[in-house]
Amino acid sequence: MLNTNVTRINITIPEQLVSKLEKKVAPRGKSQFISEAIEEKLIREERDIALKELRNSPPAFPEIKDGAAYVRNLRETDEAKRKAELHK
Repeated sequence: MLNTNVTRINITIPEQLVSKLEKKVAPRGKSQFISEAIEEKLIREERDIALKELRNSPPAFPEIKDGAAYVRNLRETDEAKRKAELHK
């Protein structure tokens, strides 16, 4: 977790999900695991919104012939950097 400012919250999640979490994650690692999962989901949603906006926009970079490949490369690079930061 990159942020040292933390807040305790109370959430409700399905028992089956809790069971899976407890099997995979050590008791003292649950908060970090859940924080990372939330961060990943938020990043994906923000990226999806940006891509939808991009599809509806005129081409900003006409020299890019394959926009999907370009964005895919950006995603992969971003994901690799994010993972490297999370595992420092």
